[in-house]
Amino acid sequence: MNSTWNKNISLFQKRFPELYQMLMPQINKFEDGELDVPLEYVETKNGMVSASYNGIMLHSKYNPEREADQLVSSCPVDCPAAVFLGFGLGYAPVAFARKNHSAALIIVEDDPVFLFAAFATLDWQPVLEHQDLVFAVNADVQTASALIRPHNSKDMHVFSNAAWVSHDKEYFEEVRSAVSRDSQKNQVNTNTLEKFSRLWLRNSCKNLPYLASLGGVKDYFGIAPSTVPFVVLAAGPSLETILPHLTELKKRAVLICVDTALRACLNAGVEPDFIVLVDPQYACARHIEFLSSATSVLIAESAVWPSVFRFSCREIVLCSSLFPIGQYFERRLGQKGALGAGGSVATTAWDFARKCGAKKIYLAGMDLGFPGKQTHIKGSQFEERSHRQSKRTSTAESDGVNALFSACPKKGIDYNGNEMLTDERMSIFSWWFENSCATAILNGQETFTLTPQSLAIKGIRKSDVSEILSMPPMEREKEGFFIRAQKQRIQSQEEQKNAESYQVVLNSFKSRLQKLRDLAKKGRTLCKKGMQDRLKIPEVNSELSRIDSQILSSDAKDAASLVFPTERQLKELAKNLPESPELKALSYSDLIYTELTRAIEEYLDLL
Repeated sequence: MNSTWNKNISLFQKRFPELYQMLMPQINKFEDGELDVPLEYVETKNGMVSASYNGIMLHSKYNPEREADQLVSSCPVDCPAAVFLGFGLGYAPVAFARKNHSAALIIVEDDPVFLFAAFATLDWQPVLEHQDLVFAVNADVQTASALIRPHNSKDMHVFSNAAWVSHDKEYFEEVRSAVSRDSQKNQVNTNTLEKFSRLWLRNSCKNLPYLASLGGVKDYFGIAPSTVPFVVLAAGPSLETILPHLTELKKRAVLICVDTALRACLNAGVEPDFIVLVDPQYACARHIEFLSSATSVLIAESAVWPSVFRFSCREIVLCSSLFPIGQYFERRLGQKGALGAGGSVATTAWDFARKCGAKKIYLAGMDLGFPGKQTHIKGSQFEERSHRQSKRTSTAESDGVNALFSACPKKGIDYNGNEMLTDERMSIFSWWFENSCATAILNGQETFTLTPQSLAIKGIRKSDVSEILSMPPMEREKEGFFIRAQKQRIQSQEEQKNAESYQVVLNSFKSRLQKLRDLAKKGRTLCKKGMQDRLKIPEVNSELSRIDSQILSSDAKDAASLVFPTERQLKELAKNLPESPELKALSYSDLIYTELTRAIEEYLDLL
């Protein structure tokens, strides 16, 4: 091999020894000339090397370096991360590494042969010595997207073109779609946090005592009889086709109902075994308001609307909190059992079935779209609200149209191969199920749908309700499941006997918050001191470093973060800071301490 290859592969081995070992058999074959390189090399007008694949040029025939410089110039100098989906011979990644020294650089290539060909052609030293470098080589879509995910933000730049990915278009398109979904999810999470953080905080503070008094879903984990199927009932329009069979289904399966579908189940004369309600909004509490289900277990999250805990049922159990304050108290009072959150309550219900140990999980009414242009099952709270709020200038039909078209509608395919209307929001839920079901299959847990009118999801197969109805009744096995859970509850209570009391944990939490507030106030005072007298800035910075260290070491800081501004909000608040670097840094620190103080005082008021 040539000196360029030797230099590149040596740097690669030094930087990524484990990946080098994984690729070692292919590297040896490449060096021995046993691997076919499907590229045709071309000398460019300026004496550099370009190449083509199946007649498609990967770079300019004239000046590939200038072409690469122009390409990466579209990316700002302060860009936090760049992803290269394919790279040809590597001119663009090299140009980017030379220009952006601090940005994360992620290189994605499905076929190692193309990486080897690039290493043998072009000097990759600027890339291989880049301070924040990730290689996703010979990785499946899930692994590649997982490597990109920590760097994914609205400011991340994705570089790709048709020539670079022409050797495996399907793979790169799947990676691009996964990156896009992650970006959408991050945006949704930020929007949700900004909109609902104070609601979550108010509900969490109001409901804190329940973290000490109620049991957790973990008592049901891993004890489901292997012969008993679980059926998750969501509130899509297609649930209508399953309601006539609910009575018989309950004899043969564990029924898990999402909050939005409870009214429909009760109207059909069936109380589900479990009801799942984890959304903190009052609108979600309305789904079970004025209802009761004496034989059902209600699964809730500690930040739900407080009236939920007055629901009349067999018992209420908690899943582990999704929010920092609940997590703080759980670490001291006892864990409740984590359930997945894919953006929809149906994802949490499915994950509960999975963690119980169900071998077969059936979905009904989880449409992730609008079959027949309907949004929810008839009689649901969503439909009733539309009728209640309907008026001459804003009818129920108008509300339905808004629901259909408000989230970037697009066409999807159901399990029967028919076109259906769905939207971008549903795509995120679908992607969550696709990934989660793939993991579940590895553990011998299969997922089916009983409603083929729903959006087709890879990894979920079509079934028929007759498959469950043909099974013998399973009431005895189901009762044994609940008895085992009760025994685990007693054991959990025994294990928690020596844990701190709720009041001790609450007082300790308040004390830690007060210390954090005092540190933040001290930081604000120091910032103002430095801004008033620049000669004192070195001394102030030294003091601020000590304060920051104390804040970061506090285990109450994460709880305070719930109502702390998001990164996007901080950027907006910091728009008018002084131009001077020294004063700008102090002003930004003062902003952080001010917002931290405000967040902590909001906590203390509610507590």
